[in-house]
Amino acid sequence: MSTLEVNKITPVSGGTTVQVGESGDTINIPAGATIANAGTASGFAPTGITSAMTSGTGLAIDSAGLVTKPLQCGVVWKPTNNSGSIAADTTHTIGSGNSTEIIDRNGDFSGNTFTAPVTGLYFLSMNLYVNSYDHDNNWSGAWIDTSNRRYQMWFLAGNALSVDGSVQMSGGSVADMDAGDTAVWQFRNDQGTQQPVINQERTVLGAWLLG
Repeated sequence: MSTLEVNKITPVSGGTTVQVGESGDTINIPAGATIANAGTASGFAPTGITSAMTSGTGLAIDSAGLVTKPLQCGVVWKPTNNSGSIAADTTHTIGSGNSTEIIDRNGDFSGNTFTAPVTGLYFLSMNLYVNSYDHDNNWSGAWIDTSNRRYQMWFLAGNALSVDGSVQMSGGSVADMDAGDTAVWQFRNDQGTQQPVINQERTVLGAWLLG
C-alpha cells in the first residue's frame, strides 16, 4: 500500500470540489483518528434522518444511551389567579390571558392559547380543580378545543354528586395538529344556580409534541 503525505489538498485552478476515491470505494478512517469539521457537513446523516439546524443541540445521546431532545416543543402552565365566579350556561376559557408558564421550551404558548409550531401529533393534558361546584346542574364538562376538533376531558351529568363542593377533573388526549393550529382549555357548568370557580393552585395544563 502506497502512502501519500501532504499537509493540504486544494482543487485545481478553476475547480471547487476535491474528490476522494471513486463510487464503490471504501475510504477508511483508522481508530484514534479525529475528523475536525469547521465548515458545513452534508450527507453524513443516517438514511431517513434530516436536519435543518445550523446551531445548538436538537438531539442528545449520553454515555448511558439516554436520548433527550432539549428543544422539543413542550408547555406546562396554570392560571395565575383563581377565576371569577363562572356564570351558568357560560363556556369559560381557562387562563383568560392571565396565566403562568411553568415550562415553554419553544415559545408556543401565549395568554391562554397553545399554537402548534409544526404539523404533528401532540399530547394535550388537563388537571383541573373546581371550587364551589354546583351538583344540581344539567351537566358540567371540561375539554380542550383545537382548530381541528374538540377533545372531551371530563363530563358529569347533573345530580351525579350529592352535594355542592370541590371537584377534581383530569384527562389527556393525543391530538393531530397542523402548524399554526391552536388549542384552548375550557370548562362549562350548564344551568345550575351556584357559580363555580377554577382553583389556580391545583390546576395544571400542558401540551407536548410527540412527533
